[in-house]
Amino acid sequence: MKPMQMPVLRGLSRAAAVFFLAAGLARAQNTNYVIDTFDTGVPSQWWATWWGNGAITWDSTQDANGDPNSGSAYITANTIDSQNTYVIARSFGGWAWDNGKPVNFTLFTNLQIWIKWDSDNSSMPLSVFNSSGDRLGVMIHPQSANWDGGRLVSLGTVTIPEEASNRWVRINVPINPQLAGIEEATALVFKRWDPSENTGHTIAFWIDNIELQAAVAPPPPPTVSVVPAEPGLNLIASGAGQYQRQSIYTRGDTYGWMGAPGPVTYSVTIKRPPVGGWNGFQVHMFIAPTQDNLPWGTGDSAIDWNATNIVFVQISGGAGPGATARFMVKTNQGSGNSMLWSYGTLATVDSDVSEGTWQVVFNNSTDVTILTPGGTSTNFTIPAEWVQYFNGPAVVHVGAQPNSFDNLGKSVILSRVQITGVPTPLDDSFSGNSLNTDLWGIAAENPAGVLVVPPNARYWFRWTLPADSDAIVMARTNLTQGGWTELAAGAPINLGGARQVLLTSDILPNSSTLFLALGKRVFTKLLVLLPGETAAPGTPTGRSGTPDPVMVWTPFDLTVIAVDENWYPVRGVNHVITLSSDDMAFTFGNDVQMVNGVANFPGVYFGNEGTFTITATSVDDPTKTGTSTPVRVGPLQ
Repeated sequence: MKPMQMPVLRGLSRAAAVFFLAAGLARAQNTNYVIDTFDTGVPSQWWATWWGNGAITWDSTQDANGDPNSGSAYITANTIDSQNTYVIARSFGGWAWDNGKPVNFTLFTNLQIWIKWDSDNSSMPLSVFNSSGDRLGVMIHPQSANWDGGRLVSLGTVTIPEEASNRWVRINVPINPQLAGIEEATALVFKRWDPSENTGHTIAFWIDNIELQAAVAPPPPPTVSVVPAEPGLNLIASGAGQYQRQSIYTRGDTYGWMGAPGPVTYSVTIKRPPVGGWNGFQVHMFIAPTQDNLPWGTGDSAIDWNATNIVFVQISGGAGPGATARFMVKTNQGSGNSMLWSYGTLATVDSDVSEGTWQVVFNNSTDVTILTPGGTSTNFTIPAEWVQYFNGPAVVHVGAQPNSFDNLGKSVILSRVQITGVPTPLDDSFSGNSLNTDLWGIAAENPAGVLVVPPNARYWFRWTLPADSDAIVMARTNLTQGGWTELAAGAPINLGGARQVLLTSDILPNSSTLFLALGKRVFTKLLVLLPGETAAPGTPTGRSGTPDPVMVWTPFDLTVIAVDENWYPVRGVNHVITLSSDDMAFTFGNDVQMVNGVANFPGVYFGNEGTFTITATSVDDPTKTGTSTPVRVGPLQ
């Protein structure tokens, strides 16, 4: 692999250089991907209704090309008040809920959809469809979301042209290659939400000839960089939504202010605000009573929306220095927040600095003071008729929210959270190696973006998208001797158009010189491990240990791993693996699809005594094989 670029980074504690190693991280793609033409039906093995009362059927009388021997898909939905969201999806795997075969959307420039509105059977006018709700959302489901419907990534919303009410119209949805998860799409998703005023309507339209159109040139390779890591509670907007909440919440519920014998103070200390300015990004504190108030529990990431009663303290700002604290109250409004942003806003106070401690002091049940790190303050009163809703136990959420797609990937660092004047005071400086789970839980759209960066953290290693989802981070201390060693850096965190991993001193080489690289291991063969053996990358056989004794007709478990030429595991491989043996009576169950490069075969067994081997072969690419250590099979005892 050849280094493509080598910027030398200054100001780090050790000499460091960063490389991008071109190993298939960005691949050319010259063929369009036809998803469906619906010539003979809607393939039920791929299409399914994920949510709501929408339906997709085949209509042989409608075809975008006017072909009498073909047809199209017909989507219908009824806007019922209790089911005002409907989601219809097309999996790229072998069946409708198969998460194992992602498509790399970065290899394509746009998604083509032919669409026609059914004016005769749609009681909702097309103009209303286009001007309310979500319009028609076109999304993908990332493989890493693991069938979490809240982790959809939006390609955009479609406005259906008026001329589609009487003829077929082609829609082109552009593909942004820097969207998080775009390179690991396991399903194409159509989603629609309607407000309550749209209930009681029928929606109907046809779609046809869905196709991903290939990029003429390969996408640019990723660029890499290193920035120092700062200890503390890092709240990163690593999810896909602009309104994602990335929060921690108190495990206990003794943090309400009502009935306290003296003042109760909630404070948060901002160590580092978002780099580049707030620009609408927020830090928040939610105080939520727990009795008859939380339909989704205390760990609800959208507790400010779903709870019936909430106190919402927002700290945010614009492009310049400083920030503003806003104190809001919501009562008797579950699944909504309009009160917060209207008459529920009771106070705001500006500070010319963002860094430092922000305090909200409840002097009694109704009188409140806000103190800012800039020395400003404000006093106000909560209406007496509102505070009755906050009696009893309460939990507190502390977190961040981007509020704009432009803020995806931004972060804020907190160095302390305190709650005083309550029965069990809380004081956490986030100085340990991880989040104190005795005190806190995580309530987040993407929990990976909520973490305590430990004191031994050195760098964030970042790379831009598009890049393969199974790219690895490697290090070496000398460019002329030795090789690259993969770092045990954990799963990358999404940053909108980039990704990053945290590098701590315990996983970095102990050297005054450090070179870091982004690369990809190439899947060349399979490693077959018997009981008693473990993987040993970089060794002559790729394994260590001795196989356990095996008896004829006695089941045991077998593991097959996708590896490179030097027996290092290759992530992201999803091939189907089959087994064979020179024991003609060897028996195993079904072929197994790999999950992230690993296939486990339970209950295999030999049918004869003797010395035999087991061979694993990829069904998808029969050139990828691997043979086990010879094993002696003894008599049944």
